[in-house]
Amino acid sequence: MSKLNYFLKGNTKIAYRYYKRSKKSLVFIHGLLSDMNGKKSTYFNNYCRRKKISFLCFDFQGHGKSNGDFVNFGIGDWFKNLKDLLNYLKIGNPILIGSSMGGWVAMLYALYYPTKVKKLIGIAPAPDFTVDLLWKELSTKDKKQIKSNQIVEKKVTNDFVYKYSPNLFLNSEGYLIKNLNKTYKGEVILFHGSEDLTVPHNYNDHFYKSKKFPKLINVTIKNADHSMSDSLSLRNISIYI
Repeated sequence: MSKLNYFLKGNTKIAYRYYKRSKKSLVFIHGLLSDMNGKKSTYFNNYCRRKKISFLCFDFQGHGKSNGDFVNFGIGDWFKNLKDLLNYLKIGNPILIGSSMGGWVAMLYALYYPTKVKKLIGIAPAPDFTVDLLWKELSTKDKKQIKSNQIVEKKVTNDFVYKYSPNLFLNSEGYLIKNLNKTYKGEVILFHGSEDLTVPHNYNDHFYKSKKFPKLINVTIKNADHSMSDSLSLRNISIYI
């Protein structure tokens, strides 16, 4: 990885790594409670190094080495993080690769700034997951807690706990893809794993009937899980870069 840098603006501090190699650029956008140091980010960085492609990865606020507590942010904040960083680094017409929640943020950027994105690639993308996936899975008790401005904790493993805050839901309401009357006419490839237990492999099929992404390709990879960090998935995704 390249040298760790920070973008500073007001109370915002975004950690990022950027290799500038050529006019062709790839931006990797991580998922919820992940960061820029995961297996997919490392893979794409190495791929871009071999192909002489400029590469950017970064941590959203509340994640990794960027500032802030995760429970204080939502999609609107993370969308702004991406916009601010691309403007600051003057990265024009990049290929965006968004993983899970990062796929939602990538879709937002492509729809709001369609002429500034060369191609959109989603890895198990989860647009609108706060209403279409997460909220539906929460119990009545959990929903009451969030509506009462309390944080709901969900233990995933002995070492990992998801914290769902009111901010995650409230700050995302104004950024639902389903409510946007916008179109991105560039190439869109959305990858899904057949064994994904978090985002169903048919979750984004509704975009076939939408005008938002007229050049949409949905690809399902057999036996891949939500992370899609296996070698077969990563090799297939890189074909479209």
